[in-house]
Amino acid sequence: MRPFTLSRLVDVVRLVRTLHGARVEDVEEALMVNRDRAVDLLSQAEEMKLLRRDGELYYSTILGNTFFEAYINGDRAKLDEVLNEYKPYYAVKSIISQKSVSVDELKVLTNLTEVAVEMILRLLQYTCDNLCFMNGKVFLSVRELPELAEFYSALRKVYFELSKSSQWGCSNSFIRVDKIAVSVCQELRLSMDDFSKLLNKLIGSNAAVDLHSEGISYDFLPFADRRINPASYRKCYIRLRD
Repeated sequence: MRPFTLSRLVDVVRLVRTLHGARVEDVEEALMVNRDRAVDLLSQAEEMKLLRRDGELYYSTILGNTFFEAYINGDRAKLDEVLNEYKPYYAVKSIISQKSVSVDELKVLTNLTEVAVEMILRLLQYTCDNLCFMNGKVFLSVRELPELAEFYSALRKVYFELSKSSQWGCSNSFIRVDKIAVSVCQELRLSMDDFSKLLNKLIGSNAAVDLHSEGISYDFLPFADRRINPASYRKCYIRLRD
């Protein structure tokens, strides 16, 4: 089975509503898919309680009608509320709202197949504007940013872990921002934009944090613009002063 997009589920519910009951053959013809795919789509919608089956016919449920209307109206909050009734969706969402995890970790934690996990993540891409994919992990970024002290603590931890790797036989005290950003964002569930906001705020404080850009012959020069954004992460380096 291949994962479904939200729009494909909407198409199935739309067709069933329009026909006031649809057969597998109706889905094959209307959506131009083979029989196996039509059966999969109808079965998935039925499992999510968007459709109910009576003999050979599938009908839209009250939940299915609410789902369809929420999609048509662009009501993402209502759509999320409807999808929360589907236990696998709720389980995945609950996990990634607490920590960053890989698809393999989600499979273990939820006992779902990779196809099911990918389908739910596709649904969450539409319903949640704070869904983040970062370096093989997924999470829902926090709505309320952490205190600056917590951010600084996480940044220091990642910085010193990365600085342990040697460079030309010496410890590396200049760490590229994008390498630090990914780890900090995953730990604190931050978007890259939120990382920038907090880093800029940190640099403007009395914290022992310097930004540098790489110059000629691997010299690291003070960063002229003390503010930073994701577009400049790969060109900037962080150094923590003792």
